[in-house]
Parts: sequence; C-alpha cells; structure tokens
Amino acid sequence: MDVIYGLPFKRALFNYLGCGLEIPFYYIHMYYLWPKYITTKRYLYYFAFFLPLVLLNAYLVRLLNYHVVFPVFLEITDLPENFMSFPRVLGLARSILLWFGPPTAIKILRDYYQNKVNLERIKKEQKISELNFLKSQMNPHFLFNTLNNLYSLALKGSKKTPEALLQLSNLLSYMLYDGTEDKISLEKEIHHLNDYIELEKLRFGNRLDLTLEMIGDFNTVMIPPMIIIPLAENAFKHCSLNERGNINIKIRIQVDKGKIYISTINPVGNTIKSDNKHGIGVKNLSKRLEIIYPQKHIFKLEEREKKFYTDLTIELNE
Repeated sequence: MDVIYGLPFKRALFNYLGCGLEIPFYYIHMYYLWPKYITTKRYLYYFAFFLPLVLLNAYLVRLLNYHVVFPVFLEITDLPENFMSFPRVLGLARSILLWFGPPTAIKILRDYYQNKVNLERIKKEQKISELNFLKSQMNPHFLFNTLNNLYSLALKGSKKTPEALLQLSNLLSYMLYDGTEDKISLEKEIHHLNDYIELEKLRFGNRLDLTLEMIGDFNTVMIPPMIIIPLAENAFKHCSLNERGNINIKIRIQVDKGKIYISTINPVGNTIKSDNKHGIGVKNLSKRLEIIYPQKHIFKLEEREKKFYTDLTIELNE
C-alpha cells in the first residue's frame, strides 16, 4: 500500500490532481472515440483505442505523482520501488474506469433523450410536409375536375353557367382559407359539401337522384378540412354522363359515441376503367388519414353489382 494512503488530506490532494489530469482523457473519450466508433457500431476499433487510452491516463497520473506531487508538494521521497510497476498502473486504470462510468452514463442518457426529441421533431416535420404536399395536389385536382364540369355546361350554352361559377367561387374560398387549417368544424365541412353538391346538380340536372343523410350533433366535432368532399367527388366522378336514366347517389354522415361514419354509394359508369377507379382525391385522402389518424380509422373501397361503395370510420381524437 502506498505511504500516501494513510494520510486523508494528502490522499485528497492526490485524487484532486489525478482527476485534473483525467479530464482531458475524458473529453477525448466522450467527444472523439464515442461518437466516432460507438455511434457507428465499430466496437472493435473503440476498445482498441479506449483501453490503451485508459492505461496511458493511469500511467501519466502515477508518473505525475511520482515525480511532482509526492516529492515536491508533499515532500515524500520514500516511495515504494514498485510505485510505477504495471500492476499498480493497472489498479489505477480500474479506478479510472469507475470514474469514467457515471459521467459517461449521464452523457449516454442525455444523447438518447436528445436524439429521441430530434427524431420526434423530424417525424412531425415530415408529416407536416407530406400533408402540405398532399393538400397542394388535392386543390388543383379538385379545381381541374370542376372546371371540366363548367366547360361542359358552357359548351351547351347553359344558363346555369354563372350560377355554377358562383358555387365554384365559394368552394375556392373554402379551400384557400379553411383548407389551410388543421381542423375545422364538421358543420362547416358539410356546408361546403352542400355547395359542391349544388354545383354537381347543375351538371347532372334532373337525372340526379341524391340522398344525403346526416345523423348526430355536428356542431362540436372538429375534423381536418376536405375529408368528406373527396368522397362525394369520387361518387360523382363514377357516374358517367353517357349513362341513360337517373343516377342514384347516397351519402350518409353520422356522428355517434366519439366516432364519425361516412359512407357513399354510387353507380359505376361504363366509361370508368377498372384500373383507374380511384383518382388522386381518394388516394390523397387515404394517405392523409394514415398521417392524421394512424390506427384510428377504417377506410374501405369496394365495387360490387355495378355499384361503388366507400365506408370511412374515424375515431375522433377529442
């Protein structure tokens, strides 16, 4: 045992000066070796550099005490002959490893928490960016389809064209202002759904047989904008103008026990190709639902007996 170990004050000074020399090695370890090799999973390289670093640290601490601390500051010269032996250096290296432990653990936990926060932030930014991209696709797509409808009215010289332009103006105002919000009231979405339906009525005329069923209290329910309208648009899109007779479309909206149920039923026109059933609007809606309501919605599309069915159930976050 070293002669210094029997003197509390001198031992404290020994530890203090030793720690002062260990600090640079700690920073080399935590800010060079750890990020370069551990975070990149090159563990063999890490230990190949870390273990010699600890031994070098221990050797320099013993050397400092042997030549400076004990003989100069403490005036102790009768040090053991084996003071600088490898077993003693190795013993000090074990102590240094213990000293490295707590601050290393603290840094690991701090980095883990910071990485987790950064990852959540990045995921959130990606979701916002994707939602914005989907919205940017949705509005021009909707406008394109609506302008086609207006074009068909204009070709016929219909007197309803000015009225259709007014309905389109209301819908564009909705998309420009309410469409940028994260959530709007379900009542407002239904109000603009009615605007869209009126616009389609001008196109289909008396041939359209529409049933709109609404059940529940819509005043307090908040949903993302443009959730219902794409489903209605999809229903009208399937109805070919080339078909004869009435076109039957059913839209049902119900709010019950924290859930909203939306369903549509419409005939499938002969001119709709089987590989192009689901347009941009429905595809974008499906992606938006995955982002906004992950594992809290069910969205089904089905065609049977020349009719197309959509069923959407959303578990409201509120």
